[in-house]
Amino acid sequence: MQADLEALVAQYDIGVLRTASQVGTGLIHRTYHVETDRGVYVLQRLHDVISNAAVEDMHQVTKHVRAHGLQAPALLQTKSGQFVAESNGARWRLYPWIDGVVVDRVRDADMAHEAGRIVGELHRALASLPYVPQGSIPHFHDTEYVLAELTSVLHELPVEVAAIGKRVAELLPQVIVGSEAGQKQLIHGDLKISNILFSDSGTAVGVIDFDTVLFHYRTIDIGDALRSWCNSTSEADPRATFDVALFASAAAGYEGGPVSDDHTTLYLRATKHIALELSARFLTDSVRDSYFGWDQDSYPTRIAHNVARAVGQFQLAESIPL
Repeated sequence: MQADLEALVAQYDIGVLRTASQVGTGLIHRTYHVETDRGVYVLQRLHDVISNAAVEDMHQVTKHVRAHGLQAPALLQTKSGQFVAESNGARWRLYPWIDGVVVDRVRDADMAHEAGRIVGELHRALASLPYVPQGSIPHFHDTEYVLAELTSVLHELPVEVAAIGKRVAELLPQVIVGSEAGQKQLIHGDLKISNILFSDSGTAVGVIDFDTVLFHYRTIDIGDALRSWCNSTSEADPRATFDVALFASAAAGYEGGPVSDDHTTLYLRATKHIALELSARFLTDSVRDSYFGWDQDSYPTRIAHNVARAVGQFQLAESIPL
């Protein structure tokens, strides 16, 4: 592997490889901390679902975001001028290492407020970028499509989630966020807390992982973030419950002050929308067994992990006070 990485690094004008170590436990990309004689970098092997066009989208969006004062990846080109390097049948991207603390869960209300604040800054920055993404994942946050896919497999669901599947199919159409959310714009698409960088003192300083940028309502981004940030347990925990205090702090951070009753209701609805949408996607993959990465250390099969995640997201949605 070392020789392969040396050859890969040689495609860039970043010096000679000194060390490389895998970091994180992501289910999508394989990520390496790479040090050369010129600096420290992030090297990522791209999942097949991420197209070269999506990498170009990331370049355009992160360049704009950095110009607005937020830390974000600055993709480097190969010596031949490409943002994607190919090696042994795999595709890779590289950018300078960004200093910051990455966390897996929101620890308190202050962190929730900071996360909300920087997402507000991110959305304001993205609203001023007249760019149409070319590499968005097909049907990502296309809830009507997700619902149709779930409906098509309802009769095939594993017995332990058959009733939940029917309930999700009933509830999801009632909470879909539409034009009442305002105008569509560029959004991040995956604002889980591990995609926000913090300083040692707890200030949110940057955003990473721009694989899923798309044109949609910013409220969809907020709902996806709050689904992650305000879960009192974990994504696949059947006891998942929604933390109202974290929600209130995050929403206030996003708005920069008191949150109106109308916006509170809208954000809660968007959070329930995304939790049910994600449950529907996990349910569908519990039949098709083809899409989501899965934790092989904790579950015997992808289907078992998807069943657990579908239950967890359904329970989370049920606990949202709406």
